[in-house]
Amino acid sequence: MNNSIKQKGFLGKVAIIANKLPHPVTIFIIFSIIIAILSEVFARLGTSVQIETINRSTKQIEDTTFYVKSLLTPEGIRWIFESAVENFISFEPLGVVLFFSLFFNFLNEVGLFPSFLKKIMGKINGKYISFFIAFLGVNSSFAGDIGYVLVVPIAGILYKQLKRNPIAGILLGFSSTSAGFAACLVSCLVSIDALLGGLSTAAISIVNPDYIVTPLANSIFMFFFTFFITFIVAFVNDKIVEPKLDMFLPTDEVQNLENEDFNPNLTLEEERGLKWAGLGFIISFTIIGVLSLPTWGPLRNPTTGKLLLGWSPLLSAIIPVICLIFFIPGLLYGIGANKIKNDKDLMNLLFKALDGFGAFIVLCFFSSIFISWFSYSQFGTIIAAEGGKFLSQIGLTGIPLIITFIIFVSFINLFMGSMTSKYVLLAPIFLPMLYKLGISPELAQLAYRLGDSATNIISPLMSYFALILMYCNKYNKKFGLGDLITYMIPHSISILISSIIFFTIWLILNLPIGFGTVNFL
Repeated sequence: MNNSIKQKGFLGKVAIIANKLPHPVTIFIIFSIIIAILSEVFARLGTSVQIETINRSTKQIEDTTFYVKSLLTPEGIRWIFESAVENFISFEPLGVVLFFSLFFNFLNEVGLFPSFLKKIMGKINGKYISFFIAFLGVNSSFAGDIGYVLVVPIAGILYKQLKRNPIAGILLGFSSTSAGFAACLVSCLVSIDALLGGLSTAAISIVNPDYIVTPLANSIFMFFFTFFITFIVAFVNDKIVEPKLDMFLPTDEVQNLENEDFNPNLTLEEERGLKWAGLGFIISFTIIGVLSLPTWGPLRNPTTGKLLLGWSPLLSAIIPVICLIFFIPGLLYGIGANKIKNDKDLMNLLFKALDGFGAFIVLCFFSSIFISWFSYSQFGTIIAAEGGKFLSQIGLTGIPLIITFIIFVSFINLFMGSMTSKYVLLAPIFLPMLYKLGISPELAQLAYRLGDSATNIISPLMSYFALILMYCNKYNKKFGLGDLITYMIPHSISILISSIIFFTIWLILNLPIGFGTVNFL
């Protein structure tokens, strides 16, 4: 490994320190032990906070007192043992990733994805691939968390085929997908907008019971912000992050990456397989269309009949829907390309699709322990509530206040990973307070999204963090947890600063952030 590269710049020096950290699994074990000890200390001190929260079932505001809960009391120890299996099984990325990877990796094993890449590689201009991936990631919020399991691995594959560092592609996909929760061209169709709108309406009812925050509350801003943040993320990745990443590819891997023989010519079997796959896509979309387009379609909202606006089975089950859409073409490709001659061939390909996931499962196990223990202790809730009290007392108003709120959310995001769970806690605290100071609930909601999107990518409490680390390890086993945080710092800082600048200019010009909304009351 080139020491001159290794010592290069601030990120290089930080990465050297990061490389000396223990294995990620060991780090999560250490973090868990620290949380257990601190929970005992602060529980003995009687640390607590009383705040108003939203009951997610009834959408009613309730006074709730949160205490630090010790993990080392008899009750805490019983919880550790009794909930261990449930915490692991319910760990969000585990089922989603294994389910999706079974089908996505099947496309790779059967040859559909490589053949498709061969077909389009000649038409892809490598100069613009970063912007394409960033744009795809930013807009993946349309389908919830799908970007983490779809856009991120595809970005790594595309970068590798273009003889660029695949880890740089993965980091770009990760950054843009996270940034996308404050940007999307079709935000009004995103289920999260309806959910946040409902929570905002419940929170603001504390001071104005008649106020309604609609799913269109942030749609105009998010549409234009999509193009801006796409450029920022792609630029930072190309100019700052990727040039520093050679140190994470051993020399032999760099040579393999540069000298890899990529034959752009399709064989007759591959050509025939792609034709069969095209037929498969027609069949897939026909099936989904029959299940969703008619008014009686089972994938429509059974109460309202809506398909895209608000909740519907089509959106809530988007991962199996996408898997079905791609599995049928993959199956027909395998038959057309003579890769699948019988059911045994199909089963062997599906078995291979999940090869190498043992390390990810182990990482998820210990990551789930750390995250669930931290959540049980209620440290994150108390930190957020105390921070909210401080923010309400500093005497800021207008634009300085809303910018301070964005920075505050980005900080709290390091301790509470879930976007909606955090909003359930913060909305009743901040929306009424900001409303009294002349800031509309829609603007406060948008500020929350901007702050939340910036620091997910540097928080180990982010549930998909282990998955991104696994993607990187496919290309370099030495790439660790500290490395991932180190090289996501430029992305996190640039997203936060550029978002605040764009947001401030938007407010100075007094442009509407959504349909039928105002920024300041």
